[in-house]
Amino acid sequence: MLQYQQPAGPLVAAAGAAGLSSMQLHLLYCTVGALLWAALPGALASAAAMLQAGDAAYGNGDFSTAIRHYSTALDLDATAPLFYTKRAAAYMSLKKYAQALKDLDRAVDVDDTFMQGYLHRGKLHRQVCSLASAKSDFEKVMQLKPNHSQAAKELAALQELESAVKELAAVAAQSDSAGAAVDAAAAQQLLDRVYKTAPDCIAAQLLEAKLQMAQGNYEEAIGVTGRIVKSIPGHLEALTLRGTAYMYLADHDMAKRHFGEALKFDPDHKDSRKAFNKLKDLDRKRQRANRAFEAQDYPEAEQQCQAALAVDPQHQAVNKELQLQLCRVQQMLNKPQEAVEACQAALAIQPDYYDATKELIRALLAAERFEEAVNLARNTLQQHQQDGEMHQLYREAEKQLKISKRKDYYKILNVDKQASPRDIKKAYKALARQYHPDKVHSSKEKAENEEKFKEIAEAYEVLNDEEKRGAYDRGEDLEQQQGGGGGWGHPGFQQGYQQGGFQYTFHFNG
Repeated sequence: MLQYQQPAGPLVAAAGAAGLSSMQLHLLYCTVGALLWAALPGALASAAAMLQAGDAAYGNGDFSTAIRHYSTALDLDATAPLFYTKRAAAYMSLKKYAQALKDLDRAVDVDDTFMQGYLHRGKLHRQVCSLASAKSDFEKVMQLKPNHSQAAKELAALQELESAVKELAAVAAQSDSAGAAVDAAAAQQLLDRVYKTAPDCIAAQLLEAKLQMAQGNYEEAIGVTGRIVKSIPGHLEALTLRGTAYMYLADHDMAKRHFGEALKFDPDHKDSRKAFNKLKDLDRKRQRANRAFEAQDYPEAEQQCQAALAVDPQHQAVNKELQLQLCRVQQMLNKPQEAVEACQAALAIQPDYYDATKELIRALLAAERFEEAVNLARNTLQQHQQDGEMHQLYREAEKQLKISKRKDYYKILNVDKQASPRDIKKAYKALARQYHPDKVHSSKEKAENEEKFKEIAEAYEVLNDEEKRGAYDRGEDLEQQQGGGGGWGHPGFQQGYQQGGFQYTFHFNG
């Protein structure tokens, strides 16, 4: 029902000038109001009908419909502060606080003595933790009605709220410097104190989001900041925090969308601009690393991986992938120890990162850390019995460990595993001359040289034979092929030797 609580405008001024009493003024207002209703029955009747329809929709919880009816009523009569207050209440029910605040501002602009408008606006300010504005509105109510009990209670509650907000801000400051060291339970108690009086406190929600971010709870931070941007779509700090949370969840498209939205509201917003640029820089470096890897330009891929890792050390979701890629790249560059460290860094971020575990086993094998590789493969296989690749890695690790415990013929001849037959023969001749037993005189030295020489000959016999070398490289057992390992011939020379005098003669072929 349309109700004007008191006369306003030119009518009040004229009555005041005539010196009418309040009762006479009220009678005059009713008389003039009746005449106005008679003169403009369509517009006012429609406004009253819209107000009544809005109240009905509001009572049924259909706040959007209520807003539409109240808006129509305001189109018919934009001077009624009650209309603005009612529409503001509907906006608040939808948590559209920015629109609600505009209506309440308009209500007290239309009538600067409209106590209900100040009271509702103060409650809205208190609800979102605009403490100074809330205090100002409640004090205005007390000026209009000094004994207003509700306003007095609100002012008392504001003091407690302000104290809780200050304590929470101190906890958030600790979070900025100490991260997860913050006492989460104590912080939650403070949040509960704030939300009890101010359930939609923007300051508390921002602090809660920061605390969640500091503890790596990015999904929770997204939920908190989502409530803020729903009520205040252009809240720059909330948009930036929300974008950062999406970034750390590796949803870079959503992150960029939020940073971009903040920059639409304020192109000069430093935090959003900085976060946006950092994310774009990270994506560029990752793309360069991927392109270089695909092109088999491993030095460039290594450089770009390392550059990308330096962009944001806190971005664990991306950095674990970059460390894994770096591990693979460094294996291709024959940097096994560095590859091991990169894979371990990936697993430090996510201990159950299965791809990184498998790559670490390969890196350990390349680094000739065979026992570590076997132990890791065995433990991992217990959790992944159905993975054929893991079974293969375990078998390979065991084979390499077994190989490592036998004589290393390549090492004996001082050649690498890719040495050509010509290189092997050249190395053999040089070593055979170097360790010729006749080059020394003492019995001890002759015995040592003889043992060394036999090792050299043994290595040469295997590595100089394509079939034996292949079997050796595959880790196959050569003892059966060699009659138990005791009957080595020494191709390429003839050996003569006399017990006691240790007289040797060698005739090298070629």
